[in-house]
Amino acid sequence: MNMDRDIFNLKASTEATSLYILICALMDLGQPPTLPQVRAKWTGDEESLQRAVRELMRRGVLETAHPLGEDEPFSVRSREDWT
Repeated sequence: MNMDRDIFNLKASTEATSLYILICALMDLGQPPTLPQVRAKWTGDEESLQRAVRELMRRGVLETAHPLGEDEPFSVRSREDWT
């Protein structure tokens, strides 16, 4: 999956934008973007990760499956669905 540069037009927080880029990078490497995979590369704390996840879900960038299982990959939505 190629990163959509429109993420920068969304004016999301630094953490949310970083999470989106990280998820796209994992997908480009053929790795499932699950919470454990993301945590292994996330430089912030768990709280900042969870805030970023919630923000991307609220903005429509990520599917809003609740609760998100540890081994369930994140699903990135089309930019047309972003708010």
